[in-house]
Amino acid sequence: MTMTSGRTNTQRGGSRDAGLDLRSTLGEVRQRAPRRLGQWAAAVLFVVIVVLGLLALFQSQSDRVEVLAVTDAVPAGQVIEESDVRSVEVAGVTGAIPATDIDSVVGKRAASGLVEGQVLTDAALTDELVPGEEERVVAISLPNGRVPGGLSAGDVVSVIVVPVEGAEGSSEQLEAPAVLSQAASVQSVGDTPEGTRVVTVLVDAGEAEQVAAYSAAGQVTIIQAPLSSRDTAGE
Repeated sequence: MTMTSGRTNTQRGGSRDAGLDLRSTLGEVRQRAPRRLGQWAAAVLFVVIVVLGLLALFQSQSDRVEVLAVTDAVPAGQVIEESDVRSVEVAGVTGAIPATDIDSVVGKRAASGLVEGQVLTDAALTDELVPGEEERVVAISLPNGRVPGGLSAGDVVSVIVVPVEGAEGSSEQLEAPAVLSQAASVQSVGDTPEGTRVVTVLVDAGEAEQVAAYSAAGQVTIIQAPLSSRDTAGE
């Protein structure tokens, strides 16, 4: 009887141990499952991000087109030759002339001074002689922040002297900046692949040299003039 009882107790103890082991194993499985699900979710999210990035890169590359840009500076009125232009890939430049249309460009004149790297548009070219005897056309290269939004050909601007971009400048420069041209007529507004804006302006012959010199030094900005100034400039 004693042996039977001991065997029974042993069996019961073994059953309890087996039950504990089973519950412990099930607990571990439950703990591992969320971890594996989290790892799978992270992996899927990473793949999605990579795919979206590749799609965005492909889209930006597909938006770029081959257009014509100026190889070297071209003065206003000079006849455009094939060596004056080159093919570049850009995106988002409105009115840019496709590289395949180079034959329509060669032989025309620069409607205003063109700077190296400037993307060519129809507005930058003409078949007429420019400028007049007492006028000069000057190209001003400016950062985006120094060009009024919506500026276009026909607008009138004042050209003033300012400190070089990033410099503080003297109080005299800031409080009473020198005016180089009071009513310059905008001939065209263009862009370069580097992201700067090229504003070509028609000024009096006596103002042209200073405007060009200060522009080359990066010390000019422009202010769009009121309509009354535009009317005065046109008279």
